[in-house]
Amino acid sequence: LSKRPPETFHEAVQSLWFLFVILHMESNASSFSPGRMDQYLYPYYQRDIEKGILTKQEALEILECLWLKFNQVVYLRNQNSAKYFAGFPIGFNIAIGGVDEKENDTYNDLSLLCLKAQEHLGLPQPNLSVRLNKNSSHELMQAAIKVVSLGSGMPQFFNDEAIIQPMIEDLGIEEKDARNYAIVGCVELTTHGNNLGWSDAAMFNLNKALELTLNHGKCLLTKQQIGLDLGSLETYQTYQDLENAFQKQIDYFIDKMMAAEKIVEKAHQDYLPTAFLSTVIDDCLEKGLDVTKGGAKYNLSGIQMIQVANLVDSLAAIKQLVYDDKMISQHDLLNALQEDFKGYEIMQTMLLNKVPKYGNDVKWVDELGNQWACYFREKMKCYTNYRGGPYHTGMYTVSAHVPMGENVGASPDGRNALKPLADGGMSPVYGRDLQGPTAVLKSVSKLNNSCTMNGGLLNMKFLPEFFKTETGCLKFENFLRAFVDLKVPHIQFNVVRKEDLLDAKVHPENHQSLTIRVAGYTAYFVELAGKLQDEIIERTTYENI
Repeated sequence: LSKRPPETFHEAVQSLWFLFVILHMESNASSFSPGRMDQYLYPYYQRDIEKGILTKQEALEILECLWLKFNQVVYLRNQNSAKYFAGFPIGFNIAIGGVDEKENDTYNDLSLLCLKAQEHLGLPQPNLSVRLNKNSSHELMQAAIKVVSLGSGMPQFFNDEAIIQPMIEDLGIEEKDARNYAIVGCVELTTHGNNLGWSDAAMFNLNKALELTLNHGKCLLTKQQIGLDLGSLETYQTYQDLENAFQKQIDYFIDKMMAAEKIVEKAHQDYLPTAFLSTVIDDCLEKGLDVTKGGAKYNLSGIQMIQVANLVDSLAAIKQLVYDDKMISQHDLLNALQEDFKGYEIMQTMLLNKVPKYGNDVKWVDELGNQWACYFREKMKCYTNYRGGPYHTGMYTVSAHVPMGENVGASPDGRNALKPLADGGMSPVYGRDLQGPTAVLKSVSKLNNSCTMNGGLLNMKFLPEFFKTETGCLKFENFLRAFVDLKVPHIQFNVVRKEDLLDAKVHPENHQSLTIRVAGYTAYFVELAGKLQDEIIERTTYENI
């Protein structure tokens, strides 16, 4: 922050902290990420170690002090906002590992010390991420797995093989910037120091759009006309007719969303310019433009599509049971949805159990998800944000899958009205992924990675016993290498027993330090709303790979 660069490792860490504090006093604070901190701090660390003025233990203590300071920052949110960002995630992220400009795997002593700090403290901040690639070292992966096994929900893992090339090809990011990508907030991808990504520009509820398409544009919950009346499930003669109507409904609401987006961005330009942030984002000073007016080198806006898993399961059920096999009539299914399955319990059981579900490596089902994710992504390419930059898409929910579910009526996948949608963004609906974790990876790998350039999120839950042996940890490393080879962009893990979560809900005073991975962030389990706690408890738990 001064005219001279830091002279020591300790000064460099202090500079990062002061920069973080000042930026979080500005409205666009979440745009700041310490990024690849192990790469930035390593020259100072190495020089101090060689001069004998710093030991590894002293460096670890400094990092752990920084970790403690991160946990002193808490956002103030109103009640409605807190539903969508439960647990009050702070929105900054530290990444370690990755590749250099020549695609070589890069990690160092500081990478391991960052993991050690998380191992020792187990706190929810900072949001620690590890970048993996095809050449990631056994040492780094095993150190990360050890921390995962302790149950703090960290680190999460990002896949260079799935992220760098689509950044270059789909968003026009320069190769050197793409290779140096970092993470903002939960799982939102960003270039380093030259980007205003506006990661959470909007969330789009695909399942509500399907509900309106099936019911003359009327909400099943309020009976109000809020969408286009394109017909109903009873009037669509073929599955293709339904798809055509669904496309039009999506297009209609995208237009409304984009109009609102421009108003929001203009308001930031007019009333919330961020001068200090503009001084630390490349090209703003050269252009003489505030970062909210397009001063950054890259001016992206990210839209989340929510929730593909429920959408896929619903469309698969309609396609197979209504149109292909004709086991359920169009009239009866529409009535069942309107009545929230009251009196239609046998039909609900058929919808839940007679049709294969996303997350089980069933090609035709998984390809439905890719079809609609790609359609949504392509529509975003038709728009430019108010700063003159492109829109891109993400597949993550924070905790919005719970309140968004409260705004969706009964759905053709057998889900009752008001119930949560699937967690994560790329994750299957809990309890429906029956073929094991590798099948989940294979299903998710069928999603085009251009759809998750604003971030994608895959949640998984394992029992702690899996990590008790060396064999278990080696199996888990092989699982992560399969994650890399399949080019899935992101994965993260809860390691916890269902019994402990149930006890924490009944006796929160005994579990004050229990942390859980909600979406792309970790929070204290006892601070979460009851509905979100229930959803986390019901997520599929794996005993083996």
